[in-house]
Amino acid sequence: MQRGADDRKQGRSNVFLSATLLADGRSAPVRVRNLSARGALLEGSAADAGTKVQLLRGSLAAEGEIAWQAGDLAGIRFNGNIEVAQWMKRVEHSGQQSVDAVVDAVRSKAPPAPFALDAEGPSLAQVVLELDRICERVTGSASMSIELGEELVKLEALARTLEQIAGRG
Repeated sequence: MQRGADDRKQGRSNVFLSATLLADGRSAPVRVRNLSARGALLEGSAADAGTKVQLLRGSLAAEGEIAWQAGDLAGIRFNGNIEVAQWMKRVEHSGQQSVDAVVDAVRSKAPPAPFALDAEGPSLAQVVLELDRICERVTGSASMSIELGEELVKLEALARTLEQIAGRG
């Protein structure tokens, strides 16, 4: 079967997933707005059409190319098929229990217990890790809204900035 324009519409899942796009030696947080075995619609991409990229979500990675770009939206065509169901699973982190405890505390309006950090205080890398964990938890929330999503993208951008600062240190 030849791949045609109608192929693109088959098997697309509308999603709201956080991911990281690697392009030209840089990383940027993106939102995956729809996903199929062969490609995805990304929001927040700064990569131009034709750029070779890698999309990361938790331990998952897919290589591909930016097929088109318009404003803050871009279409990525994967080099091979991905397993969509795996990409749609909630990304669990090793410190998920700490994040869950904070979310539960926020929901119950109780003050959250502090995260376990080194005696010398938190490193930038630890702050970035905790921000990533919070972002993943909020992204997986059933009550996620567009407004909250926009703020979450900003929070992820701050985490990436802190990550770059920590890498220089």
